[in-house]
Amino acid sequence: MDEGHINTKTKSKIMANIFTFGREMKALKATISELQELQISQSRLLREKKGYLYGDNTDNEFLRKLLGVTFSTTDFGDFGREELYLTYRTNSAVFGIIDRIAKACGEIGQYIELLDKDDNVVEDNPLIKVLKRPNDRFSLYQFLYAWATNYNVFGDAFVYAKKGIGKDLGNVAGMYVIPSQKVEIEKGGWAQPIKGIKIKGSADMDIITPRDYFQSFIYNLDSDTYFGFSPLIAAAYDCQLLKKGKLRLNTSMDNGGVNAIIAPAKDKDGFVVPQAANELEKDLNSNKNANRTMFLRQAVEVTKVGSTPVELGVLDGSKEAVTALCFAFGIPMDLYYGQSKYENAKEAKKSLYESAAIPLINVFCNDLMNFVKYDESGKEVKQYAGMKLVLNTDKIEVLKASTTEVLTSLNLMNATLNEKREAMGYAEIEEDYANKPMLTLGVQFGDMYSPDINENE
Repeated sequence: MDEGHINTKTKSKIMANIFTFGREMKALKATISELQELQISQSRLLREKKGYLYGDNTDNEFLRKLLGVTFSTTDFGDFGREELYLTYRTNSAVFGIIDRIAKACGEIGQYIELLDKDDNVVEDNPLIKVLKRPNDRFSLYQFLYAWATNYNVFGDAFVYAKKGIGKDLGNVAGMYVIPSQKVEIEKGGWAQPIKGIKIKGSADMDIITPRDYFQSFIYNLDSDTYFGFSPLIAAAYDCQLLKKGKLRLNTSMDNGGVNAIIAPAKDKDGFVVPQAANELEKDLNSNKNANRTMFLRQAVEVTKVGSTPVELGVLDGSKEAVTALCFAFGIPMDLYYGQSKYENAKEAKKSLYESAAIPLINVFCNDLMNFVKYDESGKEVKQYAGMKLVLNTDKIEVLKASTTEVLTSLNLMNATLNEKREAMGYAEIEEDYANKPMLTLGVQFGDMYSPDINENE
């Protein structure tokens, strides 16, 4: 056999192999494409089978999310400081109540006065100057808002207020509220339980000693911490319950609002017939059955997991949580809901001031005064001896009695005309009649057994 014949035969075989390889590659690509389409189809089917629980669908993403907030137990453990911070940021009821109280504190802060030992108002004093403008960024309103917010969220508020030395001993040049969630307390020994505080994330910063900061706090029964007790912890159960309820509702809504798991019923021996399960799956996921009432040919088991807001009691749960929060922060619940208990905005604000803002400002005044009034050894600084910071509630407009209430009280006590004029801010009338009690008809002074001058003898 010559060389030319061999080469021709070899070339034919090579061409045949190339043709076969190309055909196999084409078939392989088709198979891969089919597998990809099948994978997409199965993925889409799993997404569609949100309410159907059987076989491979037990790992359905929707069911996994929903069951996680439906049948899981709620952890009502301790609230850490980060949890308190997140609760304030993410819970509208918590923010609304604390924000309202903090604003009220900022509004009445302007009526803080420094009194000397004889209760005379001191106008020219470094402490008054720093109160009017605590630092280069905050006004007194903003400063007290920040202080009250930290105090109500965490149960404590830390104020950095560096004291002067020498002739400026006891004087404070500026005050800054430190975010409580950033504070770490450095514990000491029995002689000095607290060495000072450090701010998280500031490793290069020295410890701030008690000489340069003061802490306002709500008494905490936990002897292992020097932090205050947050009112939010007292209402934690209700806050977490509300959070769980909303999470469960949102999970259902985000995934199409499915509120039931449908599974084939088990037979008398406790088994599911595969054929029946397949038929049920086909019926439930058929496009022609979408949004239609249908009659199933086999028994099914329906397990309710999602819920409507009414069934879930989200509204009732929200009200209970708000009630608990209002009780924890000491304000009337009607203030939050704006109910008609209060005739006008003045009455509502008066209630807020009296129940929450004034007590908080009194705490602030006492803590600040104790900070500047005493040195590290506990001795009273001479400059502030006998002085005190007070909130002059007489200057708060909404707390003043109305004109009608004042005149009613004066009338009941048979006040003189000049007494009534003085109460209303008018000048005195220099006549005898204006200084005599104003008696109503049938009223007289004297011996109760004296005969009535108008009575016939």
